[in-house]
Amino acid sequence: MSKTLVIYFSHEGENYNVGTVEVGNTELLAKEIVAKTSADEFKIVPENNYPGTYQETIEVASAEQKSSARPKYIGDVDITNYDTIFFGYPIWWEDLPMVVYSFIEKHNFSGKVVMPFNTHEGSGNAGTNETLKSLMPGAILKGDGFNMTGSIARTEEGIKKINNWLDGLREFIV
Repeated sequence: MSKTLVIYFSHEGENYNVGTVEVGNTELLAKEIVAKTSADEFKIVPENNYPGTYQETIEVASAEQKSSARPKYIGDVDITNYDTIFFGYPIWWEDLPMVVYSFIEKHNFSGKVVMPFNTHEGSGNAGTNETLKSLMPGAILKGDGFNMTGSIARTEEGIKKINNWLDGLREFIV
């Protein structure tokens, strides 16, 4: 029997164009996917949390990116028994957050159907689907993924859009 997992990283605190939030934009989408698919979930939580303010967070994210940092995260999940993996993240500086690289590099996605989704504030997927293809050799990435501005993710329109995307993926969802 096929099993589905939702893996995601999301940032709480001050988000660009949204304000201060207790639940990050990407997590809102991840929770909707979990609710719609009854998938298991794993949230990538950095060992050292990112700052609460937007300006401080982008400064840390930029420094991590420039140094190719691989921040540690708390806990882990065994992806061996999952066939389908939804993989979510925000776009930071036109790329995956570095803690997401840390997670990907510790796991073998070969043979898994991977469906990326992200939140952003104007950069779409920023080429991250190609990045994921190179980081997940042997994985089967479906389509161009799903991307949504964070401010839309927090609306009824955003929930409708993620559900429409999921409806189009019925053949891959348990």
